Amino acid sequence: MTRLLGRLRAFWNETLTEVFAKASWPTGKELAQSTLIVVFAVALLATVVVLCDLSLSNLVQVATQIAR
Repeated sequence: MTRLLGRLRAFWNETLTEVFAKASWPTGKELAQSTLIVVFAVALLATVVVLCDLSLSNLVQVATQIAR
């Protein structure tokens, strides 16, 4: 049990070192730019999905009207 606690403590200390000492965090400007890129990409993807959905919906309606 003591060995397990020692390993957990070592893991926790290494994790804290990675997060606070070794990791490079983005600046506020970089974070804002990245956020804008993600928002734009999501909006673009949503537009494509909506257009595909509307197109397929209309195609199915036309096909069912022809089949009747």
